Amino acid sequence: MRIKELTYCALMIAIIACLGLIPLITIPFLPVPISFQTAGIMLAGSCLGRKLGFWSVTLFLLLVAVGLPLLAGFRGGFGVFFGPTAGYLISWPFCAYAIGWLVDHLARRPRFWVFLIANLVGGMVLMNLVGAAYLVCQSGLSFVQVLISSVAFLPVDAVKAIVVSLIAAQLQRHHLLPHFH
Repeated sequence: MRIKELTYCALMIAIIACLGLIPLITIPFLPVPISFQTAGIMLAGSCLGRKLGFWSVTLFLLLVAVGLPLLAGFRGGFGVFFGPTAGYLISWPFCAYAIGWLVDHLARRPRFWVFLIANLVGGMVLMNLVGAAYLVCQSGLSFVQVLISSVAFLPVDAVKAIVVSLIAAQLQRHHLLPHFH
């Protein structure tokens, strides 16, 4: 990686960490809270593309694994990868990759709607499916129970996808995304 790419990755890691400062929203019937860091995952894929988005999120998770309290609620350490949120965390790099891939393949010059579709599919659907699948294995609940419970995430995730898509479209419009230069 070049210095410029490392700088973009470091900036994205900082953005994801800062989004972790927003307090978690707990859901009474699910052991998984709503975190605004997922917006950072969407930003990584939308703004940096599949390769840099994947690596920036992977590096973020490595920093979490070595014990830095970068996750929402000031959580960190290897143990978070064995709790109820592990499936969501593990999905993050792949979601960033999927978002970047979709943005690349849906349009030559992406607009808001391209970013929105990519964020809804890669950032909302993929993340919730992987997270729910892991939660089923970890909690003993049925997949249907977890999917029905996961509906609570959808309104907030949709708002995050819209906001990220607006940001990415404006950055792209003003030629500020490294991914499209």
